[in-house]
Amino acid sequence: MRVLITGSGGFIGGALTRRFAGRADVELIALGRAELDLGDRAAIAARLGQSRPDVVIHAAGRTPGRPGALFADNALATANLAEAIGVAAPEAGLILLGSAAQYGISEDHVPWRESDACVPFEPYGLSKHAAETSALAAARRHGFRATALRLFNVITPEPQGEQVFAAFLRRAAAAAAAGPPPWRVRMGPLTALRDFVDIEDALTAVERVIERGAWGEVINVCGGEGRTARALLSAVSAQTGGGVLVEEDPPAEPPPMPWSVGDPARCEALLGLRPTADLAGVARRAAKWLTAMAKDAADARSHA
Repeated sequence: MRVLITGSGGFIGGALTRRFAGRADVELIALGRAELDLGDRAAIAARLGQSRPDVVIHAAGRTPGRPGALFADNALATANLAEAIGVAAPEAGLILLGSAAQYGISEDHVPWRESDACVPFEPYGLSKHAAETSALAAARRHGFRATALRLFNVITPEPQGEQVFAAFLRRAAAAAAAGPPPWRVRMGPLTALRDFVDIEDALTAVERVIERGAWGEVINVCGGEGRTARALLSAVSAQTGGGVLVEEDPPAEPPPMPWSVGDPARCEALLGLRPTADLAGVARRAAKWLTAMAKDAADARSHA
Protein backbone atom coordinates (compact mmCIF):
# COMPACT_ATOMS: atom_id res chain seq x y z
CA MET A 1 0.00 0.00 0.00
CA ARG A 2 1.42 3.38 -1.00
CA VAL A 3 0.67 6.09 1.56
CA LEU A 4 1.46 9.74 0.86
CA ILE A 5 1.55 12.09 3.85
CA THR A 6 1.58 15.87 3.47
CA GLY A 7 3.00 17.99 6.26
CA SER A 8 5.41 15.23 7.29
CA GLY A 9 7.56 17.70 9.22
CA GLY A 10 4.70 18.94 11.39
CA PHE A 11 3.25 17.93 14.75
CA ILE A 12 0.72 15.31 13.67
CA GLY A 13 2.23 14.75 10.23
CA GLY A 14 5.56 13.84 11.82
CA ALA A 15 3.90 11.39 14.21
CA LEU A 16 1.98 9.80 11.32
CA THR A 17 5.20 9.52 9.33
CA ARG A 18 6.90 7.67 12.16
CA ARG A 19 3.90 5.37 12.63
CA PHE A 20 3.60 4.40 8.96
CA ALA A 21 7.37 4.16 8.48
CA GLY A 22 7.34 1.26 10.94
CA ARG A 23 4.83 -0.75 8.90
CA ALA A 24 6.19 -3.40 6.56
CA ASP A 25 3.05 -3.28 4.41
CA VAL A 26 3.43 0.43 3.60
CA GLU A 27 5.48 2.20 0.95
CA LEU A 28 5.69 5.66 2.48
CA ILE A 29 5.91 8.94 0.60
CA ALA A 30 6.45 11.62 3.26
CA LEU A 31 6.37 15.17 1.94
CA GLY A 32 7.08 18.36 3.84
CA ARG A 33 6.91 21.96 2.66
CA ALA A 34 10.24 21.69 0.84
CA GLU A 35 9.10 18.65 -1.17
CA LEU A 36 5.56 19.73 -2.09
CA ASP A 37 4.22 23.22 -2.73
CA LEU A 38 0.51 23.00 -1.94
CA GLY A 39 0.02 26.39 -3.53
CA ASP A 40 0.87 24.91 -6.96
CA ARG A 41 -1.94 22.67 -8.16
CA ALA A 42 -0.07 21.57 -11.30
CA ALA A 43 2.97 20.54 -9.26
CA ILE A 44 0.76 18.56 -6.87
CA ALA A 45 -0.90 16.74 -9.79
CA ALA A 46 2.50 15.92 -11.27
CA ARG A 47 3.74 14.50 -7.97
CA LEU A 48 0.57 12.44 -7.52
CA GLY A 49 0.83 11.11 -11.05
CA GLN A 50 4.41 10.10 -10.39
CA SER A 51 3.88 8.45 -7.00
CA ARG A 52 0.40 6.92 -7.59
CA PRO A 53 -0.57 6.68 -3.91
CA ASP A 54 -3.36 4.44 -2.67
CA VAL A 55 -4.03 6.80 0.25
CA VAL A 56 -3.25 10.49 0.78
CA ILE A 57 -3.21 11.69 4.40
CA HIS A 58 -3.41 15.45 4.44
CA ALA A 59 -1.68 16.61 7.62
CA ALA A 60 -0.22 19.87 6.30
CA GLY A 61 -1.62 23.14 7.54
CA ARG A 62 -1.19 26.11 9.80
CA THR A 63 -2.46 26.69 13.33
CA PRO A 64 -1.32 30.17 14.41
CA GLY A 65 -1.09 33.03 11.96
CA ARG A 66 -2.87 35.90 10.27
CA PRO A 67 -6.18 35.15 8.50
CA GLY A 68 -4.65 35.36 5.02
CA ALA A 69 -1.93 32.86 5.90
CA LEU A 70 -4.43 30.52 7.57
CA PHE A 71 -6.70 30.48 4.54
CA ALA A 72 -3.77 30.02 2.15
CA ASP A 73 -2.21 27.14 4.08
CA ASN A 74 -5.43 25.45 5.18
CA ALA A 75 -8.31 26.16 2.81
CA LEU A 76 -6.57 26.93 -0.48
CA ALA A 77 -3.88 24.28 -0.05
CA THR A 78 -6.51 21.62 0.70
CA ALA A 79 -8.63 22.67 -2.27
CA ASN A 80 -5.57 22.44 -4.52
CA LEU A 81 -4.71 18.99 -3.21
CA ALA A 82 -8.26 17.66 -3.58
CA GLU A 83 -8.62 18.97 -7.14
CA ALA A 84 -5.23 17.49 -8.05
CA ILE A 85 -6.28 14.10 -6.67
CA GLY A 86 -9.44 14.24 -8.74
CA VAL A 87 -7.42 14.85 -11.90
CA ALA A 88 -4.22 12.86 -11.36
CA ALA A 89 -5.01 10.14 -8.77
CA PRO A 90 -8.78 9.56 -8.55
CA GLU A 91 -8.19 6.00 -7.35
CA ALA A 92 -6.60 7.30 -4.14
CA GLY A 93 -8.46 7.81 -0.88
CA LEU A 94 -8.03 11.14 0.91
CA ILE A 95 -7.98 11.47 4.71
CA LEU A 96 -8.37 15.04 5.93
CA LEU A 97 -7.32 16.09 9.41
CA GLY A 98 -9.86 18.66 10.56
CA SER A 99 -10.45 20.34 13.90
CA ALA A 100 -12.96 20.75 16.70
CA ALA A 101 -12.60 24.48 16.06
CA GLN A 102 -14.88 24.00 13.05
CA TYR A 103 -17.90 23.72 15.36
CA GLY A 104 -17.58 27.11 17.02
CA ILE A 105 -19.18 28.01 20.36
CA SER A 106 -21.76 25.85 22.13
CA GLU A 107 -24.60 27.51 23.97
CA ASP A 108 -25.97 24.38 25.67
CA HIS A 109 -22.76 22.36 26.23
CA VAL A 110 -24.10 19.22 24.57
CA PRO A 111 -21.22 17.23 23.02
CA TRP A 112 -20.76 18.10 19.37
CA ARG A 113 -22.08 15.60 16.85
CA GLU A 114 -20.94 15.45 13.26
CA SER A 115 -24.47 16.35 12.15
CA ASP A 116 -24.38 19.63 14.09
CA ALA A 117 -23.99 22.82 12.10
CA CYS A 118 -20.47 24.19 12.00
CA VAL A 119 -20.40 27.89 12.86
CA PRO A 120 -16.71 28.67 13.50
CA PHE A 121 -16.11 32.08 15.01
CA GLU A 122 -12.38 32.67 14.41
CA PRO A 123 -10.09 32.47 11.37
CA TYR A 124 -8.49 29.12 12.16
CA GLY A 125 -11.80 27.29 12.53
CA LEU A 126 -13.16 29.05 9.44
CA SER A 127 -10.13 28.04 7.38
CA LYS A 128 -10.34 24.40 8.50
CA HIS A 129 -14.04 24.19 7.74
CA ALA A 130 -13.51 25.75 4.33
CA ALA A 131 -10.78 23.16 3.72
CA GLU A 132 -13.07 20.27 4.64
CA THR A 133 -16.00 21.61 2.64
CA SER A 134 -13.95 22.15 -0.52
CA ALA A 135 -12.24 18.75 -0.32
CA LEU A 136 -15.45 16.78 0.22
CA ALA A 137 -17.10 18.71 -2.62
CA ALA A 138 -14.18 17.83 -4.91
CA ALA A 139 -14.47 14.17 -3.90
CA ARG A 140 -18.14 14.13 -4.86
CA ARG A 141 -17.50 15.94 -8.11
CA HIS A 142 -14.55 13.80 -9.22
CA GLY A 143 -15.72 10.54 -7.66
CA PHE A 144 -12.79 9.76 -5.37
CA ARG A 145 -12.97 8.55 -1.75
CA ALA A 146 -12.53 11.00 1.10
CA THR A 147 -13.07 11.07 4.86
CA ALA A 148 -12.65 13.96 7.27
CA LEU A 149 -11.46 13.35 10.83
CA ARG A 150 -12.33 16.24 13.13
CA LEU A 151 -9.59 15.99 15.73
CA PHE A 152 -10.29 17.47 19.14
CA ASN A 153 -7.42 18.70 21.34
CA VAL A 154 -4.58 16.34 20.48
CA ILE A 155 -1.84 16.15 23.10
CA THR A 156 1.52 14.42 23.07
CA PRO A 157 3.97 13.79 25.93
CA GLU A 158 6.58 16.01 24.28
CA PRO A 159 6.19 19.72 23.44
CA GLN A 160 4.80 19.43 19.93
CA GLY A 161 2.32 21.87 18.41
CA GLU A 162 0.91 25.16 19.61
CA GLN A 163 -1.66 24.18 22.22
CA VAL A 164 -1.53 24.95 25.92
CA PHE A 165 -0.12 21.54 26.91
CA ALA A 166 2.85 21.94 24.57
CA ALA A 167 3.47 25.46 25.90
CA PHE A 168 3.41 24.08 29.46
CA LEU A 169 5.95 21.36 28.64
CA ARG A 170 8.28 23.84 26.94
CA ARG A 171 8.16 26.18 29.95
CA ALA A 172 8.58 23.31 32.41
CA ALA A 173 11.61 22.03 30.48
CA ALA A 174 13.13 25.53 30.53
CA ALA A 175 12.58 25.75 34.30
CA ALA A 176 14.12 22.29 34.74
CA ALA A 177 17.16 23.35 32.72
CA ALA A 178 17.65 26.35 35.01
CA GLY A 179 17.86 24.50 38.30
CA PRO A 180 16.54 21.81 40.64
CA PRO A 181 12.86 21.39 41.54
CA PRO A 182 10.40 22.75 42.29
CA TRP A 183 10.11 24.08 38.75
CA ARG A 184 7.80 27.05 38.65
CA VAL A 185 5.78 27.43 35.46
CA ARG A 186 3.60 30.49 34.86
CA MET A 187 0.60 29.94 32.61
CA GLY A 188 -2.38 31.94 31.51
CA PRO A 189 -5.91 31.04 32.68
CA LEU A 190 -6.53 27.27 32.55
CA THR A 191 -10.28 27.15 33.07
CA ALA A 192 -11.51 26.29 29.55
CA LEU A 193 -12.94 22.76 29.19
CA ARG A 194 -11.45 20.73 26.36
CA ASP A 195 -11.82 17.20 25.02
CA PHE A 196 -8.17 16.13 25.13
CA VAL A 197 -7.09 13.28 22.83
CA ASP A 198 -3.90 11.25 23.26
CA ILE A 199 -1.98 11.41 19.98
CA GLU A 200 -1.76 7.62 19.89
CA ASP A 201 -5.56 7.49 19.53
CA ALA A 202 -5.47 10.11 16.77
CA LEU A 203 -2.93 8.04 14.82
CA THR A 204 -4.98 4.89 15.31
CA ALA A 205 -8.08 6.66 13.97
CA VAL A 206 -6.24 7.43 10.73
CA GLU A 207 -5.15 3.81 10.38
CA ARG A 208 -8.67 2.53 11.07
CA VAL A 209 -10.15 4.63 8.25
CA ILE A 210 -7.89 2.74 5.85
CA GLU A 211 -8.27 -0.68 7.45
CA ARG A 212 -12.07 -0.49 7.65
CA GLY A 213 -12.66 1.37 4.42
CA ALA A 214 -14.56 4.09 6.27
CA TRP A 215 -14.79 6.44 3.30
CA GLY A 216 -17.27 9.21 2.64
CA GLU A 217 -17.55 10.08 6.33
CA VAL A 218 -17.04 12.94 8.75
CA ILE A 219 -15.89 11.56 12.10
CA ASN A 220 -15.12 13.20 15.43
CA VAL A 221 -11.95 11.91 17.08
CA CYS A 222 -12.62 12.64 20.73
CA GLY A 223 -13.10 11.04 24.11
CA GLY A 224 -16.42 12.64 24.97
CA GLU A 225 -15.29 14.14 28.27
CA GLY A 226 -14.26 17.70 29.04
CA ARG A 227 -11.29 18.49 31.26
CA THR A 228 -9.66 21.77 32.14
CA ALA A 229 -6.07 22.29 31.13
CA ARG A 230 -5.47 22.88 34.85
CA ALA A 231 -6.44 19.26 35.59
CA LEU A 232 -4.12 17.96 32.88
CA LEU A 233 -1.16 20.01 34.08
CA SER A 234 -1.83 19.00 37.67
CA ALA A 235 -1.74 15.34 36.63
CA VAL A 236 1.73 15.82 35.13
CA SER A 237 2.91 17.63 38.25
CA ALA A 238 1.63 14.78 40.42
CA GLN A 239 3.53 12.27 38.29
CA THR A 240 6.76 14.22 38.96
CA GLY A 241 6.15 14.05 42.68
CA GLY A 242 5.08 17.67 42.80
CA GLY A 243 8.24 18.82 41.04
CA VAL A 244 6.29 21.27 38.87
CA LEU A 245 4.47 24.20 40.46
CA VAL A 246 1.97 25.77 38.07
CA GLU A 247 1.27 29.44 38.70
CA GLU A 248 -1.93 30.41 36.91
CA ASP A 249 -2.78 33.97 35.94
CA PRO A 250 -6.30 35.02 36.91
CA PRO A 251 -8.63 35.48 33.92
CA ALA A 252 -9.04 39.08 32.82
CA GLU A 253 -12.16 38.11 30.90
CA PRO A 254 -14.02 34.90 30.03
CA PRO A 255 -12.22 32.67 27.50
CA PRO A 256 -13.49 33.10 23.92
CA MET A 257 -14.33 29.40 23.67
CA PRO A 258 -14.89 28.11 27.22
CA TRP A 259 -16.11 24.62 26.26
CA SER A 260 -15.44 22.15 23.45
CA VAL A 261 -16.36 18.47 23.81
CA GLY A 262 -17.26 15.96 21.11
CA ASP A 263 -19.53 12.94 20.81
CA PRO A 264 -17.36 9.87 20.05
CA ALA A 265 -20.25 7.56 19.05
CA ARG A 266 -19.57 7.64 15.30
CA CYS A 267 -15.85 7.08 15.83
CA GLU A 268 -16.65 4.04 17.94
CA ALA A 269 -19.24 2.71 15.47
CA LEU A 270 -17.26 3.21 12.26
CA LEU A 271 -13.67 2.82 13.42
CA GLY A 272 -14.07 0.53 16.44
CA LEU A 273 -12.24 3.15 18.47
CA ARG A 274 -13.26 5.21 21.46
CA PRO A 275 -10.35 7.49 22.29
CA THR A 276 -9.52 7.24 25.95
CA ALA A 277 -10.78 9.92 28.30
CA ASP A 278 -8.23 8.73 30.88
CA LEU A 279 -5.27 11.08 30.55
CA ALA A 280 -3.13 9.33 33.15
CA GLY A 281 -1.13 7.57 30.45
CA VAL A 282 -0.10 10.70 28.57
CA ALA A 283 0.54 12.48 31.89
CA ARG A 284 2.92 9.67 32.92
CA ARG A 285 4.74 9.84 29.59
CA ALA A 286 5.01 13.62 29.78
CA ALA A 287 6.36 13.44 33.34
CA LYS A 288 8.90 10.83 32.24
CA TRP A 289 10.04 13.08 29.39
CA LEU A 290 10.29 16.09 31.68
CA THR A 291 12.23 14.15 34.33
CA ALA A 292 14.68 12.95 31.68
CA MET A 293 15.15 16.53 30.46
CA ALA A 294 15.79 17.66 34.04
CA LYS A 295 18.37 14.91 34.57
CA ASP A 296 20.20 15.86 31.39
CA ALA A 297 20.21 19.51 32.47
CA ALA A 298 21.50 18.62 35.95
CA ASP A 299 24.27 16.48 34.45
CA ALA A 300 25.25 19.34 32.16
CA ARG A 301 25.39 21.78 35.09
CA SER A 302 27.52 19.41 37.14
CA HIS A 303 30.08 19.15 34.33
CA ALA A 304 30.12 22.86 33.55
